[in-house]
Amino acid sequence: MSDPIREAYVNALSSGEDAVIPLGSSVLCDACDTDLTDDPRSGGYLFGSYAYGPCCAEKRLVTIRGYGEEWNIRARCPEGISFADWVRDLRGPEAAITITHGIGPGWRQS
Repeated sequence: MSDPIREAYVNALSSGEDAVIPLGSSVLCDACDTDLTDDPRSGGYLFGSYAYGPCCAEKRLVTIRGYGEEWNIRARCPEGISFADWVRDLRGPEAAITITHGIGPGWRQS
């Protein structure tokens, strides 16, 4: 596994321990996992809490329109700004994945 964030995520899930995984400057498309960290392309949008990059924006928009869910598009990447820079600005410098393990499947309340 070459993606350090994905590796930390998988390790945290399998360890059973809570974890905070800083995202740093990494930006991936939430639709296809394309690494857009250093990609200069503009375009894409925030659909609910998912950031769809320029690699998937048009294809996903067809489905979104088909279901009448355009109202879920919360923001669009402005022309002339890279998708990666736009996402980093939206999430801020302290963005992280937080994993909090709950009660396991074997737990029963008395």
